[in-house]
Amino acid sequence: MITSESYTRISLALDIVGKIPEGPWKGYHELGIIKHQIDLHDTISMEPSRELSIRCNDNRVPCDESNICIKAVKLMQQECGIDENVEIRLEKRIPVMGGLAGGSANAATVLSMLNDLWDLEMDDGDLMLIGRRLGMDVPFFFTGGTAFDTETASFPESIETSLEMSFVLAIPDFGISTREAYEGIDYSMTGKNQHRTDMMRNAFACDNLDTIVREMHNDFEISVFPRYPLLAEIKERLIRNGCRNAVMSGSGSTIIGITEDREHALDIQNKLGLTSIISSTFIRK
Repeated sequence: MITSESYTRISLALDIVGKIPEGPWKGYHELGIIKHQIDLHDTISMEPSRELSIRCNDNRVPCDESNICIKAVKLMQQECGIDENVEIRLEKRIPVMGGLAGGSANAATVLSMLNDLWDLEMDDGDLMLIGRRLGMDVPFFFTGGTAFDTETASFPESIETSLEMSFVLAIPDFGISTREAYEGIDYSMTGKNQHRTDMMRNAFACDNLDTIVREMHNDFEISVFPRYPLLAEIKERLIRNGCRNAVMSGSGSTIIGITEDREHALDIQNKLGLTSIISSTFIRK
């Protein structure tokens, strides 16, 4: 049996630039996202098996062919002409439908584990190409760290930074599907903060935390907050209790508050009275 930790990410800036009208990515959305990998992770174990299967400790995760980890195995089998099967055990810590890309992180981890288990000798570029067929968020996890991602034609652009940050992740008792988040978007209201995302990219490269904090934003808040006013309240509550700034991650529903350090995050967590997780920048060893 082999075991691997599957680290997820948050989004600190997210622009919905628009829907792509033509070409191979027609119907998809061009985005502009600053993704930042954190130390919150699931644990995946895998061993050879007569039949392909998955077990999970969270009953909200489907354990059938709709599971993205099962899809990852089948795609790898198809691409490489492999007729071996595996049993996957998934221990979830990353909130489900929380805008934290837990499923995409899991899929990327499974691809990497199969690459090792089956001695396929694929590099990260090969795995990115396969991962994109599973989901637009999957390639990021072969870049990791901090990156700018459009989730369309180009792969994530890594941003070199030495910043280490701490966060409070406020977890509502409901999730939001990506499809739901896109419903009702007024495109005349989105994509207007791309200059702020550019400023954040430069700030990461210069290790300028103050600018990163100031430029946090997410266009999904425009369509999601009116339907879920509790999320706007949670964002305000995080700031009121001491976070330097707060933003919804991805398409929701997790709200991210940035703090001075981990001790500061713990102090805020104790004041919130909300289900929350303390997390920090993931440092690859």
